[in-house]
Amino acid sequence: MKKLFSLLAITLQMVMAHAQELTVTYQAVYNSDSPDLFATAGLNEQMRSSLANAYKDVVMNYRLKFKDNESEYRLIPGEGKQEITFMGQTIDVNAAALAQAQNYTYKNHNEGVILDKTSVFGKEYIVVDSIRSSDFTEVKGEKKIILGFECIKAVSSDKKTTIWYTPHIPLKDEPIACGLNGLVLQFDNGQQTYTATEINDVVEGDIIKPTEGKVINKADFTEMVNKRVEMMKRN
Repeated sequence: MKKLFSLLAITLQMVMAHAQELTVTYQAVYNSDSPDLFATAGLNEQMRSSLANAYKDVVMNYRLKFKDNESEYRLIPGEGKQEITFMGQTIDVNAAALAQAQNYTYKNHNEGVILDKTSVFGKEYIVVDSIRSSDFTEVKGEKKIILGFECIKAVSSDKKTTIWYTPHIPLKDEPIACGLNGLVLQFDNGQQTYTATEINDVVEGDIIKPTEGKVINKADFTEMVNKRVEMMKRN
């Protein structure tokens, strides 16, 4: 039985390594003990800590679709209710996430382009940028198995993000741009930990390039958002 399992695992890895399309589901949990969680929300430390604690049991799911060197990464709306209590109010985070589920990240690896479909301040935007990989360094001797795939640990240059990627599925820049030749099956950005829970070698439906919204480059979008946030804080 052990030999049969090993043979199946090797066969699966060979299929995945040569797959032209792939669907990966990730489960995300909040790192409620991290001081970085909701640090940019404009709350004082007591309120930030209270909000972070309220999210300690919240689970979100995301899906990556890859086909013909295009990809789409977005939140999957949760079914039913998932409630938290903050400042005396009960909030259904699944209902609140429905709007967020309309936003997603599209990549065209042939063109080296990344488009973020997003909605802020009541307006729709398509944020354009080139695919640029962050600097990650492999941690020698640290490996683990996720979904039957051997994964290698790597850490970003600023030490804020830790990833586990598998070279057995050689997809670069998915779902984050780490510049390493392998699919990321787990990553921790200090606020949330995302772990792959399912991998399929088929993609249902089309990968959609966003077309609706004001087109803006990433630098101008970041400047616009920062100015708007500062204005809101002053008021």
